[in-house]
Amino acid sequence: MIRTSVANWMKPILLMMSLWLIAACSIPADAKTVSFYVNGEKVKQPPAVDVVNGQPMVPASFLESTFQSKLEWTLKDKQSSGVYFSDKVAVLMYHDVSETPDPTGAESAISIDSFKEQMEQLKSEGFHIISIDQYADFIDNKGNVPDNAVLLTFDDGYESFYKEAYPILKEYAYPAVNFVIVSGADNPSKKGRPKMTWDQMREMQKSGMSFYNHTYDSHKYGVMRADGLSKPVLTRHQYLKKENRVETDEEYHTRVKTDLEKAEQSLKAELGNKRSIIAFPYGAYNAEVLDILKEVGITLSFTVKEGINERGQTNGFRVNGSRAGESTKQLMEKLKALTLDHAAVTVHVDGQEASFKEQPFKGPDGVMIPLKEYCKMKGMKLHWSKLRKQYKITV
Repeated sequence: MIRTSVANWMKPILLMMSLWLIAACSIPADAKTVSFYVNGEKVKQPPAVDVVNGQPMVPASFLESTFQSKLEWTLKDKQSSGVYFSDKVAVLMYHDVSETPDPTGAESAISIDSFKEQMEQLKSEGFHIISIDQYADFIDNKGNVPDNAVLLTFDDGYESFYKEAYPILKEYAYPAVNFVIVSGADNPSKKGRPKMTWDQMREMQKSGMSFYNHTYDSHKYGVMRADGLSKPVLTRHQYLKKENRVETDEEYHTRVKTDLEKAEQSLKAELGNKRSIIAFPYGAYNAEVLDILKEVGITLSFTVKEGINERGQTNGFRVNGSRAGESTKQLMEKLKALTLDHAAVTVHVDGQEASFKEQPFKGPDGVMIPLKEYCKMKGMKLHWSKLRKQYKITV
């Protein structure tokens, strides 16, 4: 009797578990478990997938990079008030500004004409450029910022900032901050693209420009294993070839701390900096680097991850202002939509407005495009294997 009653008691639970398993197996896999193949070759970094009404949606950036397709979008519902965000700060990131950017090198370079066009559009679209001091006070909850606040940042300390960007910034009375590889300023004859001098930086400080830490000499990749694998030196223990070993934890910690301290000492001695702020090379950091920042007294940092910054966000997000193939109009739309989620958008594919049955939208991973409809539009075949959790695209 006892066995029978227990069995009867277990039946509804087993039934519920079975139903749960069936339901779970029928849900389309998320980006962590789905793989993509294009013409039989596995995509190394598969995109995020959001299934809406049974249709897979993927980021426009994935389609652009994979199929050399240009996708631009605009918000369908415009903010009539002209206020895109309040009590938040968008941070734009630049590197080199050049008359003729190298088309093979670089997403990090922007043409002078494009940069000037962006500065004009920021003004006409109602964005308000703030200084790094305003930003730091805001993050520390000691000050306020205007609606549509934007901070302009540059990395690497290239001389082009002084020769090309600075005159444009002065024209618009915009402050900006440049994160300097300090060894380049201390050693002007160092190989590579010309860097700014301390005298140039001191001159620009008088017009609202600021200069902070991009490490002393850790903006590079280094070997971390005997087989030659290299990673950013700020975040990985380095392989010591002569000793045929990897740095100890203590050696790694000391190396990184010494580098950051040396940069801070030069910046304070040469420019009189009262704050300590860093932009991580390549956006790379780890928990130990964040601990070292506290030891050195660096209170704010910046990554290269896209997003918008709120009070208390001491490790800041940035939006790339010189992304290859992205128009000024598209950059403005991206800034306007930073705080929006699942906002409806109008999409142009290779210059033509696209009509999708499943509405594209702005999500956390960017603008999401219906994959099946896109493939059909471009004459590509799409196959989904539920068993293997694979999307296969044949061009």
